[in-house]
Amino acid sequence: MKLYLLNKEIMKNILLFLFIIFNYSISLGQEGSREKVKAFKIAHITEQLNLSSEEAQKFWPIYNAHEKIMEQLKRKERASIKIIRESNGFDGLSDKKAEEFVNNYLITEEKKYQERENLILKLKHVLPNRKILKLIKAEKDFKRKLLKQLRHRRRGH
Repeated sequence: MKLYLLNKEIMKNILLFLFIIFNYSISLGQEGSREKVKAFKIAHITEQLNLSSEEAQKFWPIYNAHEKIMEQLKRKERASIKIIRESNGFDGLSDKKAEEFVNNYLITEEKKYQERENLILKLKHVLPNRKILKLIKAEKDFKRKLLKQLRHRRRGH
């Protein structure tokens, strides 16, 4: 039991160290920020869910597959935004092209919803419902913290 508590303390110290390093690297504005954000998100979720080793072995492959699909969907959205920007914004689009973007938006949103539902249904087989709720909250908290840091950085602090 003491070994378990010691490992838990070591893990918390490692997470704290990762958090400090992440904040330091963000303030320096180094390249590879997406990878750093992913690492920070993993650390945040790990800390908030407090997964057992058995739960973690089942959780992370499911979650990582979900994140990969979500990243692909986000990449499509960014590509659409880039095309709109290159067309001089919304006013530079024909009605037909605008309709195409609206339809693609709806399809992408539906896919994101279905993927999220799929994630939760898969997790119900490997995690208690309370931990699934903690994951939902941890993801929202992470986004909130990230946006707060970005706003803080943009203000020049």
